[in-house]
Amino acid sequence: MKKFRITKPTGSELLAAGSGILFSVSLFSSAFGILGWICFAPLLSALQEKNPRQSLRLGMISGTSMNLVSLYWLVGTLTRFGEIPLIASMVAVFIFCVYSSLQFGIFTWYVSRFRLCNGKSVVNAFMISFAWVVAEFFFPVLFPYGIGISQSYYPTVIQIVDLFGVNFLGFLMLLVNVSVFYTIDDLRKKKKSLFPLAISTTVILIVFGYGSLKINEIENFLETQPRMKIAMVQANFDYAEKNLDNEPAITEKHRKMSREIVGVDLLIWPETSVQHWFPKQNSVYQIEYKRNVVPDGHTAHFLIGGLSFTQDPELLKDGWDEEDAKKYNTVFLVDPKNNILSNYSKTRLFLLGEYFPWINEELRFLKRVFPMIGDLSPGEGPKVLEVPEKNIRIGPLICYEDIMAELSRGYAKRGVNLLVNLTNDAWFGKSMAPYQHLLLSIPRAVETRRYLVRSTNSGISAIISPTGKIEAHTDIFTTENLKGEVVLIDSLGTLYTEVGDIFAWMALAITVLFLVKNYLGRKYAD
Repeated sequence: MKKFRITKPTGSELLAAGSGILFSVSLFSSAFGILGWICFAPLLSALQEKNPRQSLRLGMISGTSMNLVSLYWLVGTLTRFGEIPLIASMVAVFIFCVYSSLQFGIFTWYVSRFRLCNGKSVVNAFMISFAWVVAEFFFPVLFPYGIGISQSYYPTVIQIVDLFGVNFLGFLMLLVNVSVFYTIDDLRKKKKSLFPLAISTTVILIVFGYGSLKINEIENFLETQPRMKIAMVQANFDYAEKNLDNEPAITEKHRKMSREIVGVDLLIWPETSVQHWFPKQNSVYQIEYKRNVVPDGHTAHFLIGGLSFTQDPELLKDGWDEEDAKKYNTVFLVDPKNNILSNYSKTRLFLLGEYFPWINEELRFLKRVFPMIGDLSPGEGPKVLEVPEKNIRIGPLICYEDIMAELSRGYAKRGVNLLVNLTNDAWFGKSMAPYQHLLLSIPRAVETRRYLVRSTNSGISAIISPTGKIEAHTDIFTTENLKGEVVLIDSLGTLYTEVGDIFAWMALAITVLFLVKNYLGRKYAD
């Protein structure tokens, strides 16, 4: 029998893994975001003189290391929330990270297949960068950790996403990464060239020049506009505490904290802050025995995360049946007198946690075997929540919907003047996940030039300006109210709002044309 031996990693494998680690660390805090501009250089160096098969492997090593470091907290989430044994959770996360690493592997295979790392040129630099945009945008991943996201804490840098989105910023960053790779290769070969420096300088001047001009323009505009006072309640319940049996205590804590807030126009409670099932057709936000949700004596309108259901009216006469009803993760807009003005139900549900395909039909038994599997239904689609007398038009985003650019963009096109995210990140414990969630959401404010308000159960609640600046925020796992002001923006538009992710599709078209050109070139050469 052949003995199994663990071999030492090669230099190329270490470079590939190092790139993945640098990428992931760039997402951890503002102190490390600069790593996003250089993290691909080691990987590109490792690809030199490698064949496509070797490059695919190196790319997957890089992607696996990146995802393992970025998503380490998934292990804790699966063990706590899913009640899955630790070893099984670790294996599941590892398999998921290997799958996600194909995003890198496809990219490196393409780069190697067309020998884009074997010669220094503007064309090669652009084609490498376009190829990454394609892999980043079109490969299906659970969390879109684009390289441009690493710059979310740098307002001057991310202004450029209002043109063509985060992928365009990622394209520019890859150009700088390629120039760093070229510089390292020149130094290794003891060559002198101004070509790499010209690439980096041009990109940096474009990004910082545009960013400085836009920040000045937007801030001057905001200074001339009236502001609306808002507040958020961060009641800080552990994920295990948030259940139907504990509803009275949860609701009362939110009511008590809300009584401490005065003089605001809009008061926001986070996702599923009221653990009670309400019929979607209800007009008054009352719990059993006529107990109002909104505290008496308030003058603010409330935006409250809760639960709702729909059911056949005939069946509903005998009381609602959880198995026969359709259930939703819902946000309710409620006036000071407890009247429901409108509601929106989450459309992008989280696999396993909120739904499982066919759980309400063929696989209903799985819900009994694995009670942690969600059985929610998606809502009817994006819906603007309005308070006409206050000129408030809210684009609601529940949970991780705030990391999906197309939803916020769609709201901006429908005329919302405020984006509000209601979420609960307590599932992730004291980890980097809540910080990463905030990081992923910041570009939505810049892309649409709208204020983004994030109301969370356990942090990080935040008020994000249209420049991407965090004007106020809470910490994680603290009990506190967050007050601030926002501008209801009706007049500012962006190119990204109009054209969306056209740059990513353009990158795909250029990449395909490059592939066809090379194929035809070899065919006729033969």
